[in-house]
Amino acid sequence: MDYQQPRPGCSHHQDTVTLTFPRRVMECVDICSTADRLGLSDNQVTALVSATLKAGGADLDKFVISTSTTRRNRMLTRYHISQEYMAAFSEDPPKYAALHWDGNMLRDVLGSDPGTTSETLAVIVSGPLAYPAGKLLGVPVIDSSTGTAQAEASMDLLEAWGLTGVITALVFDTTASNSGVHRGAAKLLEQQLDRKVFYLACRHHILEVLVGAVWENLFGKVKSPENPWFKHFKDVWTDLTTDNPTTLSIRQKWLNKKKKECKEILQEILRSEKPPRADYREMAELTLIVLGDTPPRGIHWSRPGAIHQARWMARNLYSMKMFMFAEQLEYDEETVVKLERLNLFLGLFYTPMWMSSTLAADAPANDLQFMKDMMKFKRTDPEIAQAVLQKLENHKWYLTQEVVPFALFGSRLSDKEKQDIAAKLHATEKPDSFRRGKPMFPQVTAKTTLADLVGPESHLLLDTLGIEYDWLLQPVATWPRSDDYSKALEYVSNVKVVKGHC
Repeated sequence: MDYQQPRPGCSHHQDTVTLTFPRRVMECVDICSTADRLGLSDNQVTALVSATLKAGGADLDKFVISTSTTRRNRMLTRYHISQEYMAAFSEDPPKYAALHWDGNMLRDVLGSDPGTTSETLAVIVSGPLAYPAGKLLGVPVIDSSTGTAQAEASMDLLEAWGLTGVITALVFDTTASNSGVHRGAAKLLEQQLDRKVFYLACRHHILEVLVGAVWENLFGKVKSPENPWFKHFKDVWTDLTTDNPTTLSIRQKWLNKKKKECKEILQEILRSEKPPRADYREMAELTLIVLGDTPPRGIHWSRPGAIHQARWMARNLYSMKMFMFAEQLEYDEETVVKLERLNLFLGLFYTPMWMSSTLAADAPANDLQFMKDMMKFKRTDPEIAQAVLQKLENHKWYLTQEVVPFALFGSRLSDKEKQDIAAKLHATEKPDSFRRGKPMFPQVTAKTTLADLVGPESHLLLDTLGIEYDWLLQPVATWPRSDDYSKALEYVSNVKVVKGHC
């Protein structure tokens, strides 16, 4: 059939279908919810619906339709939908949950002034088995990013959802507005909840801080929004030959042992039935390549992505590619050496930590071993090791008395190490009340064990869950037979130690 230029408007000679619209057309839930999903403004929705009605031959004067009417009905629709979600959630509420919050500047696409940006706060709870990825409670607009504003907005949502009584842990970035001793959101939320809770700093954020310190130590602070090193690499990417990447040459015996361990860990992760998300997977594959190994699905290269400073995963991906193709990029010798040092840290220590960072039960053992590795790494690269250790002094969140018992339910420790922790906990007197506020960070040496870090506050886990202590004195192999052990295992296995979107 030959193409014919369509006439303006709708032709009455074409096949037609008769539709019925209510006079108050914007009360249609489907129209309002679809507009929200598409991110249409009130003006856009009003114009589109009006044009549709007019094209169908309707007299617009017979309909109640205006921008203000659209806005009111969209807000009412959102309210009713949220009430339905809240009612469904309340039918099977969690017994224990962790609270996550994270502030972001978002552009207003649904409000009366589209295009403007506002400070918003995403508030999520994790722990409910029916919501393995976490449950979003809301994204309110807040006046500022202060700890007070974030705590108030989070508490309002907890009260609205009826969850104030089930929050046992707080998960947050370690910014001053969140973790401040006096006016941090975590401290204020704990005060309003009126009970001691776990302070679980986002492990991805901690690792972001560490690699940022290493980069800055080697290449200086980047002051512009976009990293110029990454911009240059992205610009020349299509000119590079990728069939012969440079790999790390490692001579020290203990580092070669770490290399072997890292390769085994990453190969297992990448071969699993549920591989990590795309950017994490790329980091794992690049790490294997830079260590001289081949990923399970072979060697292939992804086009360089975002170069903005806020895209912190980009720092790792770019740094590895820059090293592997440094010869073609004609970097000077000093830059090549710095990239090699950075990749040694990334490949042997950072990537394995990142890939296991979501496991709360393994966090204490992983962090203690990481600190000891950095102490030993001082003999290889004192500058990088010291930069990392200096940051870790303020990020020992998972080595506190409160959190160390999580290791009883992990896979990193031997039965003897677990038994030592259990014996120390059983022998330590439980305090009359638990110390609230930011937890005390311990001193750690090359000889420190997790059992050494157990103290009175370590009773918090069992006390929170209402668990008896008898199983602690039994052989580790028999622990799974205990209902109390199983209860604690379920809690530690489900509590999330990264922000909801990480």
